[in-house]
Amino acid sequence: METQRSAERPHDIPPGLLAAVTRSPVKERLFGTDTYTREAAWTFGDHTDELLRTALCVLKPDAAVGRRYGTALQALRDNGFRPVDVVRFRHDRLTIRETWRFQLNFADRERIATMELYLRSLDCVLLVLRDERHRPGAVPAAVRLASLKGPATAERRRPEHLRERLGALNGLFNFIHTTDEPLDVLRDLGLLLAPGRRERVRDRMVSGHDATDEVTRVLADIEDTVEPHDLDPERSRRRLEEAGSPAGALARLRARGATVTAAELLQAAHHPDADPDELWDLLSVLTATVRFNTPGIERIYPNVLLTAWQEQA
Repeated sequence: METQRSAERPHDIPPGLLAAVTRSPVKERLFGTDTYTREAAWTFGDHTDELLRTALCVLKPDAAVGRRYGTALQALRDNGFRPVDVVRFRHDRLTIRETWRFQLNFADRERIATMELYLRSLDCVLLVLRDERHRPGAVPAAVRLASLKGPATAERRRPEHLRERLGALNGLFNFIHTTDEPLDVLRDLGLLLAPGRRERVRDRMVSGHDATDEVTRVLADIEDTVEPHDLDPERSRRRLEEAGSPAGALARLRARGATVTAAELLQAAHHPDADPDELWDLLSVLTATVRFNTPGIERIYPNVLLTAWQEQA
């Protein structure tokens, strides 16, 4: 009986599939028992080659108001990525926490609250991308795109990095979210899409569908719903100084030399007298103020870097 129990596996994802989509034993163990990954494996498990040439890129709300859509699409095209499908969706409290479930353990509490405030403010756009430069045995599309995205630290980025081309402003206003490796592609598709929608993505991946025109229409529809914003924290502070809202009172306090905390800004954002028209001014100040990580808390697993895949390519 004990021998039989020890031979039992904690999930039904084929070992060969997991070995093909990650280079992290920790992620393989965690994601293998994750329901989203299991459900996606039921849909995509027979199409490993397509998973390896597929990357996901989410254009976040700041990309809409900051008018970065065009730059993002051009940067993706320049690097050989073409959309085979597009999904417009709105994050909610649970999808935010589930998408970043294994990264939020070290996130500061105000950072999590800020993420919820701005990611729920406007629709996101999920681009399912085909790497037209991918060849069998090469680094997977998701890994190549994650490497092209560039570091979070501005000083370490190069001009060709996507974050640099988009003009990323801080750790939250960086306009895009990408998957690190094929296992993340699998899990995110299981998390964000219902079974029928996953099947459509699968069919489009297999057929090499070109969703460029659909992407253009979706992005135009979203931009039509929101005014552009410069996302500049100093200009936002000056505009808020003229406002009669709780955020305006905090801006005037700061102008007189007082320290205004991220917690106070969040309280102003959720105050009954908050002005919805000031949201992006407030978010611009807040994302430049909030502490990103809680000191002394370790990651659940380190990022899977390009070199980990190159060594075994």
